[in-house]
Amino acid sequence: MHTGSLMKRRDALLKCDESFKLSDQSVIPPIASAYIEFKDTPEWKQAYAELKSVLATREHVPSKKERKEIRRQKAKHKR
Repeated sequence: MHTGSLMKRRDALLKCDESFKLSDQSVIPPIASAYIEFKDTPEWKQAYAELKSVLATREHVPSKKERKEIRRQKAKHKR
């Protein structure tokens, strides 16, 4: 899977509510849901652990802020 796709998956997992009790949902979700909704479920923990293990094997991709600093340093050294 592409690193960008993995990062989007990470963002989606991190946006999940901590638990049903702390969420604003009023209807109890079905036990066998196709979606991961809460961080306190074994499915979320497994998905996040698998995601972290895959990302750990990938090269670091600089953030926008890091790329800006790299460009600034290169321009500074060219003077």
